[in-house]
Amino acid sequence: MSLVEEDGKFYAPGTSPSEVVAAFQMCDDLVSQMVPYCQRKLPTFEGGQEATVKTALKGLLAKRWCTDAQCVWIMRRVARELQWPVDESALGV
Repeated sequence: MSLVEEDGKFYAPGTSPSEVVAAFQMCDDLVSQMVPYCQRKLPTFEGGQEATVKTALKGLLAKRWCTDAQCVWIMRRVARELQWPVDESALGV
């Protein structure tokens, strides 16, 4: 494993302050895109909020834009922002 140097300190890859902030900003941006996406897709699932979130999660996972854990975090935030009651088992990976 090669360490990342930032401000004279060494970090494991993906853990430096700037990398953590960049990952959060990317996930936050995806949340802002997934909220309206889920709202648009809701009629496709006959108003099934959980089915919509679960299918959106599968699509997000398939894209491999971020880790599985980040995808789940994104979809939890999406459900919370939409105020949709989604069972945790729907977000299981």
